[in-house]
Amino acid sequence: MGKLTFEGISQNLKSATRPLKVRELAHLMNIDSENYSTFRRIVKEAVSAGKLARTRGGRLTVNDKQNVVEGRLHVNRAGHGFVLPVNKTGEIFISRRDMGGALHGESVKVVVKDTRTGKNREGRIIQVVDREKGRLVGRLFRSRYGYYIIPNDRRYSENIEVENARKLPLANDLMVTVRLYPWQATYLPARGFVEEILGEVGAPGMEIDSIVAGYGFPKKFDQSVNPELAKIRRSIARGEISRRQDFRNLVVFAIDPSDAKDHDDAISLEPLGPHQFRLGVHIADVSYYVKEGSALDREARSRGNSVYLVDRVIPMLPEKLSSDICSLVDGEDRLTVSFTAEIDEAGHITDWMFAESIIQSRATLTYDEVQDYFDRKGRGRIDVKTGKVLESMLKLSQTLRQQRLEMGSLDFDLPEPQVLLDSEGNVIDIFSKARMPSHQVVEEFMLVANKFAATFLESRGAPILYRVHARPDKEKIANFAALLNEMGYNFSFRGDVTPKKLQRVLEVVKDKPEESFVEEILLRSLAKAVYQPENIGHFGLAFQRYTHFTSPIRRYPDLLVHRVLKKALNGKLTSQAVADLKATLKTLGAHCTATEITADEAERDSIKVKQLEYLVERVGGVYDGIISGVVKAGVFVELMGSMVEGFVPFATIHDDYFVLDEGKHRASGRRTGRVFKLGDKVRVIIDKVDLENKRADFALVNNDTERKAKKK
Repeated sequence: MGKLTFEGISQNLKSATRPLKVRELAHLMNIDSENYSTFRRIVKEAVSAGKLARTRGGRLTVNDKQNVVEGRLHVNRAGHGFVLPVNKTGEIFISRRDMGGALHGESVKVVVKDTRTGKNREGRIIQVVDREKGRLVGRLFRSRYGYYIIPNDRRYSENIEVENARKLPLANDLMVTVRLYPWQATYLPARGFVEEILGEVGAPGMEIDSIVAGYGFPKKFDQSVNPELAKIRRSIARGEISRRQDFRNLVVFAIDPSDAKDHDDAISLEPLGPHQFRLGVHIADVSYYVKEGSALDREARSRGNSVYLVDRVIPMLPEKLSSDICSLVDGEDRLTVSFTAEIDEAGHITDWMFAESIIQSRATLTYDEVQDYFDRKGRGRIDVKTGKVLESMLKLSQTLRQQRLEMGSLDFDLPEPQVLLDSEGNVIDIFSKARMPSHQVVEEFMLVANKFAATFLESRGAPILYRVHARPDKEKIANFAALLNEMGYNFSFRGDVTPKKLQRVLEVVKDKPEESFVEEILLRSLAKAVYQPENIGHFGLAFQRYTHFTSPIRRYPDLLVHRVLKKALNGKLTSQAVADLKATLKTLGAHCTATEITADEAERDSIKVKQLEYLVERVGGVYDGIISGVVKAGVFVELMGSMVEGFVPFATIHDDYFVLDEGKHRASGRRTGRVFKLGDKVRVIIDKVDLENKRADFALVNNDTERKAKKK
């Protein structure tokens, strides 16, 4: 009998004249029945690890030329997915049969398959790198064999067997969190143990509680921050006030959403003479209270940013700081870092500076109040003095915006779904809310401050986290152009893709019914903005250098920029400080980018939950919508106004059979020739809502069904 090790198996396979089946290999090696199970186990583990490969017919061959890539797995709801390699060499398609037991979001190792020239790369997962960190939320059931959960996130397509290792009072229909056991092999299913009981399925607030638990957001701040918080005083030492620029005499105010609790920026605009102003952007000096290396700093760094869910905020900093001592509330002295610039009516900046400062906000205004003042030409609760400053700010912001657009900056005007809840968290209404001029006033001034923060720090040789946006992938832009062509727009993106070329698209579709749809598709075609120490510019803004400086209460990169900026202002940017910063920035940038993406996904999930709850009360209603996606089984439709999305299965259209043209994002009926494509307007009836599977089904409306719906 041959030697029962992988090396022995490998040598026998290499000596064979052709790939062998498992039993052929066993026969060649004289494996007897007593050792056959051990032999099979070694072969199985070698295939799982990518050391052996299976060819057609299940034959084995030694995989000498392994092309192993590590990356993160993203699974879609259809069951297949993509691995995004850490070396950024382009995504690798993973079919459902090649998942190797890996789950969505895990770091994995992939063997890249040999593919034909011109085809996208495909791979097979051979190892899960970090399953021990895995945490899932799901609905608990008990079968005759034990407990299992159905995960809330449908990208986890398999049920997960679980144990009651903590002896919890388990029962059917509980929502629980599960900690997964470390990965073992591609042929073994994922298993875990129940970590925490969240409550009964359907209990008030349970869906959002499940999102918080599923994403692993902390419920409380670590106790180590409490002694530091206790030492922080609301009063400001006289010595600290005397060493700062005193802007308390200025008309300074914050403009924020009506439900905002953390106000980390305020603005001022004072006249210097005819057609000349001094713009002030005043940002909460969080770094004065959150010292580098402290427990508060470690907690803020770990969180990366605040998370804004539909019914709650998970703050980056404790409430004593975020909503009180650091927040720029009106009538209170607050420590700030200020950017001031001398600027004329044409938007030309002749002089500028950064300084540690102290301010006192005159008012905390909401976007709606400011917009009401603009719309009603001065009437409202805003006083005349503040109103005149606002009018000057509006004119200046419009000038700055026009300058930015002329440079090629992309200006998306996508409406966002606004969810109105009652005191118990029930949905009262959902509506879309577009950006108003009152938003643009703040946005333009913040963009200027962020841009000059990057300029200032770069001129001092300071290492910082830039906010960068890479040039888009040419293939994705080509697909976008093809889609535009299907919609009747003829755009050419030959040569380098520039912001100005894409800006032209936004100009052409402006105020058209398909405007928001085209903007959304363009956004999907662009790269994701990220934090990194290497400056490659910001494509979307058409800025050569850009960073985040204006939101240190809710974003850790901004807090980091403040620290570096203050060191530069105070002559403390030593060679050692520079070296220490450089050693950590790359890792920090990747971490903060990841926490931002997670927060965005969680926010979208929380809105989706409330959108579905909103639809439950409206089953049978008829609404206008626009086709937002076309797949083999049907079309996705987004309702106009509320931006709620549902699915229309082709199977419900009984008089035709539809064939998908994937490249053109359209489907055609074989019998009638009827075409459904992205951007088409349709009228639908809400057929059914499945809260458990987070899905809404719509049906297309004809005159007959609409009459019946109205009668009902």
